[in-house]
Amino acid sequence: MDIRVGMIGYKFMGKAHSHAYRDLPMFFPEAVKPVMKLVCGRDEAGVSQAASQFGWEGYITDWRQLLERDDIDLIDINAPSDAHKEIALAAVKAGKHLLCEKPMALTLADAREMLYAAEEEGVKHMVGFNYRFAPAVQLAKKLIQEGRIGKIYHFRGLFLQDWIVDPGA
Repeated sequence: MDIRVGMIGYKFMGKAHSHAYRDLPMFFPEAVKPVMKLVCGRDEAGVSQAASQFGWEGYITDWRQLLERDDIDLIDINAPSDAHKEIALAAVKAGKHLLCEKPMALTLADAREMLYAAEEEGVKHMVGFNYRFAPAVQLAKKLIQEGRIGKIYHFRGLFLQDWIVDPGA
């Protein structure tokens, strides 16, 4: 089964999400297959170049157009954080499934409004927290679910990383 994606935003996180969409079938062959339909950004030259480089079928410059299309099932929001709420509420109203990059919203009240709207419309929705599907995190989840490490009272963890993998982004 395929899910046709329209992604809003193409800078660092857009690049990361594009990479993940291409890699998903390799790691989870039984999962729904993402089809990278359209990427959206305000700068036509930049989004055009990103569409070509990242492997999207095409691009647009107005996110509202994504919501009007019948060939888009999922809206992936990588726009600046202050735009998440407006885009998410419009997307769920249009019946689109939703992946919103963190932070979900600027306030708890806005996040709750977004959640309740998605639940009311019956669309699938999630926030893109880092490492959610990393093999180590998935193994930890499995061990916890199976009860193999006992009752957890406290956890402290660290991910060592370098966010400056692409200084030009």
